[in-house]
Amino acid sequence: MSRTIVTLVGKDHVGIIATVCNFFAENNINILDIKQTTVQDYINMILIVDTTGYSKSFAELNKALEEVGGTVGCVIRATHEDIFEMMHRI
Repeated sequence: MSRTIVTLVGKDHVGIIATVCNFFAENNINILDIKQTTVQDYINMILIVDTTGYSKSFAELNKALEEVGGTVGCVIRATHEDIFEMMHRI
């Protein structure tokens, strides 16, 4: 399993989660866990996904997520799980 951490931040509106989840489904990326917080009009979401079934490179995944983010007005980024853990180690 190849786990990836995906973060999303932006102004909340209808369709954000649907658009992101549809992208994952269309690209054979399995969502393992989701945590979402909405503060006033802003959404902050973190997803743990399994990219084992994704056929393209990690750079292409980040580019595609950037494009999805542009369509929903959010910033979406992916980070390999091991790098994410190293960055957030105390």
